[in-house]
This record gives sequence, C-alpha cells and structure tokens, in this order.
Amino acid sequence: MADRVSMLFPDGRMRVAWRAAGQAAGRALAATALSAGLLAGIGSATATAQSASPLAGPYLAAEHAARRGDVGAAAEYYGRALAADPSNAVLLERTILHKVAAGQIETAVTLSRKLVEQRPESQIALLILSADAFKADNPKAIVDLISEQNSETGSFVSYLIEAWASFSLGEADEARSALKALRDAGTGGAAGEMMATYHLGLLESALGNDKPALEAYEATAEKLREPTDRLTLVHAGALARTGDQKGAADLLRARLAATLGDARLEELLVDIEAGEIPPLEVASGAAGAAEALFGISGLLTRGQNRIIGLAYARLASYLDPDLIDAKILMAQMLARDEQYDLAIAAYESVPRNAPEALEAQIGRANAIHEAGRVEPAIIAMREVTARFPRAVEAQLGLGDILRRERRFAEASVAYDAAIKLTDPIEPRHWVLFYQRGITYERSDQWEKAEADFLQALEMEPDQPQVLNYLGYSWVELRMNIERAKDMIETAVSKRPDDGYIVDSLGWVLFRLGDFEEATRHLERAVELRPVDPVINDHFGDALWMVGRRTEARFQWRRALSFEPEPDEEVRIRAKLSRGLDAVLEEEAAAGKPAIIGGDPGSEENPG
Repeated sequence: MADRVSMLFPDGRMRVAWRAAGQAAGRALAATALSAGLLAGIGSATATAQSASPLAGPYLAAEHAARRGDVGAAAEYYGRALAADPSNAVLLERTILHKVAAGQIETAVTLSRKLVEQRPESQIALLILSADAFKADNPKAIVDLISEQNSETGSFVSYLIEAWASFSLGEADEARSALKALRDAGTGGAAGEMMATYHLGLLESALGNDKPALEAYEATAEKLREPTDRLTLVHAGALARTGDQKGAADLLRARLAATLGDARLEELLVDIEAGEIPPLEVASGAAGAAEALFGISGLLTRGQNRIIGLAYARLASYLDPDLIDAKILMAQMLARDEQYDLAIAAYESVPRNAPEALEAQIGRANAIHEAGRVEPAIIAMREVTARFPRAVEAQLGLGDILRRERRFAEASVAYDAAIKLTDPIEPRHWVLFYQRGITYERSDQWEKAEADFLQALEMEPDQPQVLNYLGYSWVELRMNIERAKDMIETAVSKRPDDGYIVDSLGWVLFRLGDFEEATRHLERAVELRPVDPVINDHFGDALWMVGRRTEARFQWRRALSFEPEPDEEVRIRAKLSRGLDAVLEEEAAAGKPAIIGGDPGSEENPG
C-alpha cells in the first residue's frame, strides 16, 4: 500500500522554484521492476487489421481507445472487431483482456473458454478461468488447467495461483514446495523472489504456522528499502498471534512514525493493545490468489503493461471483494488514464465504514477535480475534512486542491490545520512547513513563508526542494544573495538532473550578471525540461546577454508556444518587440532591476 504522505507540491507554471517539486507515490509490493518472467505468455503480439471493412473500422477504433486508456470503449470496439472475425485468436485475447480491465468479467470468462481451445497456452485466459473456478469453489479445475501449461509456458502469477489452488485442496506440502521452488528459481528476478517469499509467509500464516511465517516476512522486509503498509499489516498480525503483542505494537508504531498515518495500521494497533487477536489477512486460496494478482498489478501501472495491471486488479477484486487495496489501485490507474467517471465509481465502491474510506474519499475528490469539476471537488474534500476532523491527510488533500486552484490563502489555512493536527512534530514533517510556506509566499505573506522554509530546513537540512525555493525567493527579493546562491548550488549538487533546480542556479547567475555561466546552466535546464515556458524564457534572456540574439528570439518564441502565465507572456512579447535591453531599462527605472550585479548597459553587461 502507498504511504499516505501527501507529496503533491505546487505544479502550476507560476515560477520555476514552485514547479520544482514533484509527486512520489506507489502501491507496489516492491519498488523494482519485474523481469520478463513475471509476464511470460501474456500476449503482446500486435494484431493486424484486415482490409475488409467490417473488421478494419472497429479494430482501428479499439486500438485508438486502448492507446488513450479508454478501456470501456476499447472493450466495446474489440468486441465488434471480433464479431467480424470470431476465429482470430489475437483479437480474442485482446478482447478478453480489455473486457476484464473494463470490469466485464463474466463476458471474459465465456470468451476465455473459447480461447483456450485455440490457444491453450494463453495466460490471461488461464488466469480468468482460474478466477472463475475459485469463485465456483473448484480448485481441482485450477490445478488441472494450469499445471498442463506451467511446465513450459507458465507465467509467474500462474505459479502463485496454482500454489494457492493446492492450498485450497488441502495439499499444504505441495503448495509450500511450489512457493519455495518459485522463490529459488529466479523466475521473476529479485522482485519475483521477494514476492514468492512473501506468499510463502502468507501460506504459513493461513496454515496456522505464524512462527515460520515471521521468517518469510522478515526476509521480505530485508529486501525492501522500507516495509510497505501491507507487509507491516500481515507481519504485525503474525507477531500478535504468536503472543508477541509488544513486538507487533512496536512494528506498527515504527511504520506509522514513518508516514502521516494509515487507518488500517492504526486500527490494528488499537486492537492489539486491547488484547485482541487479529484475524488473518489471507485465509483462503481465493484470497491468496487475489493477493498475488494485486501484488503484481501494482508493478504494472504504467506503460504498455498498464492494461494488464488494471485487468489483474479487477480479477483481484473479483476474487476477494474485501481486498479494498485492489479497488483503490484500480481507481488510481483509471484516474491516471483520465477515465475519471470510472475512477470515481471505483472509489465509491469502497464501503464508507472501511478503514480505507478516508483514502478512497480523498482519491474521489481528487478525481473529481482532475475531471475539471472544481467546485464539486472542493465541496467533496471539505466533506472529507468534516467527516474525518482529526485526519492530517484530509487537510492536506484540501490544501492541495486549493493550491492547484491558486487559492493560496485558503490553502494555507488547510495546511495550518494539518500542522496543528500533527503531534508530535518530527523531522519527517518538514514537508508540511514547506507546503504551507509556499502558500504563504504566493499569498504575499513573506515573513510567514520565510519562517516556514527555515523551519523546514532546520528539520531536514540541505533538503534540495526547500533550498531551491527559499534561495530563489531570496534572489527575487534581492536579499541574502550570496547565501541564496550557495543554497541553490547545494540543491543542484543533490539534484543535478532536476531541470527546475538547475534553472534556478542559472537564473541566479543571470541576476548576478554572470551571463556566460548562466547560459551554460540554463542550456542544461532546457535539455532537462524542454517544454517549460519559464526555463525557455530564461535561456533566451541569457542568450541575448551574451550576444546570441537570433537564438534568444527563437527561445522566447518557444516559450510562448508552451503557454506561459499571462504576466510572463506580456514580458516575452515586449522583449520580442523592443529587445531585452529596453525591457531591462524599463524595469530598472521602475525600481525592479532584473540584474543585481550591474546596470544593463555597463561594461559588465555587454548586451
């Protein structure tokens, strides 16, 4: 499960230092990519549309819909193409995949029965038929179905599902041996080994053997940079069931201390401290298979494999409707592909009394906002803060939406509420002060903003985003220039490939009159962020000042093509019309000199 730390920093185009921040989130069991062994046999061949019109039109429409992530339309059009060529196995497989991704699983089951007659090795068909057999409580059919193929063409996930089918048949030794063999075989690389180890722990817990399960959970945790919420949940549960309530509570507190909270972990901690024995997270073969599909789906959320990832998440939720994480992951994938109505529906499928309801409702409000429905999104997020008045994440979510709408004064109130709810304040909370500082700065409350930035640096010294923002702001305000330059240089040393931070250094050097060095850094920034209007504009200014005026005008025109802010657009057009020299002189006469290190027309500034 993803950490619930809001890392949604300002992402508009109002200034480079503001845009320097990014977003970090993920819901995968492991951060590393799986090797090809995890996806073996999924079917990646590209179907070729036949020239006959009954097939060509729907097929091309399906391909277009699939590329833009519209799984519903893709499933519909692939189905139409299949009707025109029902014996086309590639079309059949593609139709099945998109039907599952769109949530049309019953239809996919029927089509999968047809596909395995033509392509017995089709992994997506085998997985769908296995899910259907689990629902029918027929694990023997799963073993028969998969074992025939796994010897040569099996995928990593099918091996996991076969092991859980063996567990459902009461064949514990076979299931255990299969998972150990999968762990040791290296089929899925390092991430595959880790996932097989994790499932071995889940299997032992399901068999009532929590002590050996603990060894597997600890081995999994050692391979991760930090444990996930999901792993912490099952690990702590196993500790409590072995009588180590203190160890379980300590594990939960340590994980909670590394995040801004998690409702499931907090609920489990309360139960354990009350002496309750936590139930198993995975108690059946179907739940184990769902966990396998969910774990892998989290690794396939982007690029060519995202439809497979969405299909796996759908199957996971189909197998185990109580696996709320799968519903949330589906919603996140759909929102990423701009399928906002489907994403909202997925978030709304999370029960309002579930521990994950807070995360789901925040996600729903964000999806509404991303769909362009601003006021309904703000209303939805305010409803979340009212329903969860003690939730830091709710206030952060409200602040993020308000900030993106440039309602900075309102956003600062939300971030202030988040800080007040955070007790105790620890170094990891620097991000809260950074976010609030940005909204103070953007709403012309500089003294408060500066105090927050300095507080964030005290909590996280040399944090590059804070160094960049504060240093850039000081230069804009013509104060603490040398210290600001040192801070931005430190930020660049820590993030040399961050175009925004590299741009900040180049712009500071420009403001100080070191145009040659500024040009070098700004050229690098443009290489890193080629379509950013402000960076292209800055580079144009530097080129002008070193005498490369034709190139400067080219960069300014590029900047205009990337939709700069209105005030930036006015300045760029003035430079194209009258030249940078005239603009600099006008700004200096108005008491706002752009160059701190000398006058625009002096020998120091040969432009």
